[in-house]
Amino acid sequence: MSDTSSPSETSDESPNLPISGLGGSTDSVEYHALARDLDEPGFWGWIDRNGAKLADWLNPILIKEARQSLKSRQFLITFFLLLAASCFWTVLGVFTNAPDVYFVPSGEYLMSGYYLVLAIPLIGMVPLAAHRSLAAEMDDDTFEMLVITKLSSMRIVMGKLNSAMLQMLVYFAAIVPCIAFSYLLRGVNLPTIAIVIGIVFFTALIVTAFALLLATLAPNRAGQTFALLGVLATIFFAEMTCYGFCVQGILYGYAGSDDGETLIFTGMFMLIGASCIVMFIKAAAARIAPVTENRSTGLRWCMFAQQLLWIASMAFLAIGYDDGEVLNFGMMIVGGYWLAMGTLMLSESPELSPRVQRDLPSTFAGRALLTWFNPGPATGYVFAIATGSVGIASMALFGLLGNAGSRTDPFTFAAIMIGYLMAYLGVTRLIVMPLLHRFGPSLVTPITAMLILMILAGFTPLVLTVVITGAPPFSYRPLETIDWAWTLVEAFDNRYDPYLASLIFVAGISITLVNLTMLFRVFSYRRISVPQRVQQDAIGSAETSVSTTIS
Repeated sequence: MSDTSSPSETSDESPNLPISGLGGSTDSVEYHALARDLDEPGFWGWIDRNGAKLADWLNPILIKEARQSLKSRQFLITFFLLLAASCFWTVLGVFTNAPDVYFVPSGEYLMSGYYLVLAIPLIGMVPLAAHRSLAAEMDDDTFEMLVITKLSSMRIVMGKLNSAMLQMLVYFAAIVPCIAFSYLLRGVNLPTIAIVIGIVFFTALIVTAFALLLATLAPNRAGQTFALLGVLATIFFAEMTCYGFCVQGILYGYAGSDDGETLIFTGMFMLIGASCIVMFIKAAAARIAPVTENRSTGLRWCMFAQQLLWIASMAFLAIGYDDGEVLNFGMMIVGGYWLAMGTLMLSESPELSPRVQRDLPSTFAGRALLTWFNPGPATGYVFAIATGSVGIASMALFGLLGNAGSRTDPFTFAAIMIGYLMAYLGVTRLIVMPLLHRFGPSLVTPITAMLILMILAGFTPLVLTVVITGAPPFSYRPLETIDWAWTLVEAFDNRYDPYLASLIFVAGISITLVNLTMLFRVFSYRRISVPQRVQQDAIGSAETSVSTTIS
């Protein structure tokens, strides 16, 4: 008797496809497991369902950039040059060490060459390609098409970064056999290889993230030219620094994978480097985000977290090595960091959109503590001054936990850095406030004002001394307190006078008080309620997403 079972009864077990034979008869052929629908049971159905979810979750920018970059002439040329350089160095390294290569460990020598072969495309070519990819979106007028999609600014930037990481992995895959060959030749162990590769990879990520940030800072062709020069300068500095640490410090130096100091410094570098990557990516996303979005609060939390990481690292080193100079160096970096960040925050718009005002703190404690995280040049100025001063003072307190072996007492050095931070940032704000009010928010105006002020501060004491005495100064005098560069050199080389440090601190406090009298508008903003129409749209979107998930 013929089989009368319906197709629906057998579709769950073995779906069949009717095929007409030559004689007109119809045969049934079973579907292949990979050709079945996504709702099929079993292992392959589970693979298909999760593969579809992964494809929906992946950034479409990553897919587009991966297709373009892997087919581009730049990638093909770089990849084949990488392969050719690896083969050439392998042959050259073996021949130059022959016949000792059979008896003497020579893996360290070959590893130094493989480092150069790997570092040049990773730290050099990949950041340049990522920078041009994002800049080309603005040049070719395709960026507007990305903005009107459902992709957020963060996903756009992350898509560019993930595409760069994909290229890095391809380059790693090409050089891994050569690195394994250097290990077989002895002279270098696996932990050392892992440390070198990790440092190169993290350095490439940091430079790539910074290159993406520079691409968003240039709205026109002239600005893109300067941004490209900045990327090239950053790449050159990163190549030299990474080479000195990896090759001269680890492979040929006294540090090694079994050295605790090497592991500590590598861990600190990766931790602080990861925070820098997050900071650069969030800043790049904020630059291309709509003006109605809150583009400042997230960045300020990142700045605060970076300061905590830096303070913890410097305090650990100062206590571990019992050296106060580490604390003074850390305070100098913190002061310069907040001086730069405060200058950039002065370029923000003082107006808050209704969408931003819906998320403002509503309680008294929230307004007192969290108002300074809100967008705006005034809140940014106070945030930089307060956070930087507290961070510098906290680092000075760690000098009490050990024998501070610095030439200048940490508290004296802290007074110098806090005074300079308040004074220079306060004067810059007083200069740029009328300009920004007249010409509108601009990133160039506060940066230019700060650079001019720093240069004038270095030359003004020299000019005054020549005018008064007729000769340039040959020793540090009280008038030189205006000059930040000479003051810092004097503080590191000799014991700085606490009286002069107190003068710098009092000057910074005075300028800060003048600026604080102009901040009453900050407290005029209040939290507003969400309009009913916006609430209904949010509820409708949530119901739609839930129904889509269920279906």
